[in-house]
Amino acid sequence: MTTKKVLIFLNPAAGKGNADYLAKSLLRYAMAHDIHCVVVESQDATQISIGLAEAIAGSQYDALIAIGGDGLVHSAIQVIADSQTPLYVVPAGTGNDFARSNGLLETNPSVVFNIIYGTEPVSIDLGRIKNEDGLQYFGQILSTGFDAQVNARANEHFPFAGRMKYNFATLVELPKFNSIMYALEIDGVKRDLRAMLVAIANGPTYGGGMQLCPMADRSDGFLDILILHPVSKVELLKVFPKVYSGRHITHPAVEFIKTRKITVSADTSAYADGERIGSLPIEVDVLSRSLRTWAKI
Repeated sequence: MTTKKVLIFLNPAAGKGNADYLAKSLLRYAMAHDIHCVVVESQDATQISIGLAEAIAGSQYDALIAIGGDGLVHSAIQVIADSQTPLYVVPAGTGNDFARSNGLLETNPSVVFNIIYGTEPVSIDLGRIKNEDGLQYFGQILSTGFDAQVNARANEHFPFAGRMKYNFATLVELPKFNSIMYALEIDGVKRDLRAMLVAIANGPTYGGGMQLCPMADRSDGFLDILILHPVSKVELLKVFPKVYSGRHITHPAVEFIKTRKITVSADTSAYADGERIGSLPIEVDVLSRSLRTWAKI
């Protein structure tokens, strides 16, 4: 009989301790059902990534179970992109957009393990980022410009979480924001333009369910670019709430483009899956079917 073996990966402080609670529930269920678990945990992002890489290199696992939010998923993707280890995400963070896009938000241990051992994982696309610091991957959305500044502000410590945190960060950043000059090269075609933001989407949502690119398909071999052309700050405040329902897509200042590769240069920074990537320029392309995961697609 083949031994069932999974690797559990978490920041125990995530979700105000919810990740630790969920991990213990999974471990109790696994012990009762002869599933061998190896646990990697740390509150330090660098150390947890090193620990995960060492564990993956040393053994074969039926699944990597990431318990946390999009930041933890981002760390996991850096290690298992283009590998045979499938990822299952148990949502326990602020945004949980990767898990939401999977259509699987289960935290019950019985359901989680039944999905892992009763269904086949699928292969989805990832975005791949090249900049002066090397290569990184992302699962959901890379943002630059206004939404990157909002993301940076939202990463600060506030007494609230989820959408309220992003709403507050938007109100703080808006008064001092001005449109940015971008130099883009999209599948070899160069464009210079001013914009409020340029976002590159592999998945449809970020920021706790904001449907920035509702048409983004993580299995079509393309990335979806959203360009928000210059609008007044009053107009931006009108457009912003529509992102939660996806109704912003019909606004005349919003442009969508499908691409396989884009280079972005501007005097701003980039965030992906809610994590800081660094200053521009960056080059982004799609890595087709490069992550095995459990998802309804």
